[in-house]
Amino acid sequence: METEEQASSTAPQSSLDRQNHFDGPGEQTIWDAWRTGVIGFGLASLAVFGSWAFLGKWFYGTLGEAGAYIVWLVMYLGIGCESMKGLIPGDNQRLRFFKIFSSSFAAYALLWIVIWMSFRNATGEWLAAVFGSLGMAMLICSAFKNFKEWQRVWIVLAISNTTGYFIGSWLHARIPMPWGAVAWGVAYGFFFGGGIGPAFWFARTGGAQSR
Repeated sequence: METEEQASSTAPQSSLDRQNHFDGPGEQTIWDAWRTGVIGFGLASLAVFGSWAFLGKWFYGTLGEAGAYIVWLVMYLGIGCESMKGLIPGDNQRLRFFKIFSSSFAAYALLWIVIWMSFRNATGEWLAAVFGSLGMAMLICSAFKNFKEWQRVWIVLAISNTTGYFIGSWLHARIPMPWGAVAWGVAYGFFFGGGIGPAFWFARTGGAQSR
């Protein structure tokens, strides 16, 4: 019979360890995470950019620029947290994903808003995308206690973010409103969502399947 001391030595160190532990390659692949990110963040992005496309004047006129951005941030968090909770498999996934995504994406969004409003030009857009992604990457890796992945997570987020943002901006400039804004939302949601999923996967698993 196993002694109490032996049993305690073989038990997981904490509930957080159990939650963050990757149970093996069969649990979730990087492509599962990519698909979850694309669909989930794509839905959130379509809702936000769609509201801007059809109700943008009301948002800006009623809430002001900063107020409109805050409302859209809340929309991203509300829709994104529910539709992408599968990025953290296991028990209590909704609450666990909400804590990580809400804090990391809010940091990204607030950094983006501050940098953009400071420059209000293409340079500001680039800096906002890169450093907003850095803030998001650091908080994701911190939540999983896996800082060794911060560079890879940052690169994935920064590339997917800037790709979606600037392809969307290009489409917006060539397609009349309101559909130009909708096209921007589709591109942004597809590419950035396709980065958010793998970013969570790398931070959570350490890229177990890539080694």
